[in-house]
Amino acid sequence: MIEDRAKIKKHRKAIIIGILIASTLISGGFFPIVNFNPDNPVNLGLILRLMIIVMAFSYCKYIGSLEAIIFANWSKISIGVFNATTVLCGLAFRYLLEFGEVSNTYNFTILNVFFQVITLTMISTIVFVLERKKK
Repeated sequence: MIEDRAKIKKHRKAIIIGILIASTLISGGFFPIVNFNPDNPVNLGLILRLMIIVMAFSYCKYIGSLEAIIFANWSKISIGVFNATTVLCGLAFRYLLEFGEVSNTYNFTILNVFFQVITLTMISTIVFVLERKKK
């Protein structure tokens, strides 16, 4: 475990870039985790919806653990802002990717965006705080 931490700290810059890219892709790719729009014509079914939720939560948990090692000196507020920024970047890229499509009107509602940002930010930030307390 100590060797893993040393390797992680040695490759800190590459890991930070990886976190930024992966977090942006995950938050945009899994949007919306839960679609609160009753007019949404797409029904993913229970199994696929549960898979999306579990994968998004698992990823955020993993990122929070990595952040606890990489950003050990950061405050809770700083890591929360960092996590919110990566989620918002993912949503911005998703919006631009689907710009002009009808799906943007169904997906990009205030409630869906708010839920996505708050949920993914809180999971990673809470795991960060809990992992840091373990040390």
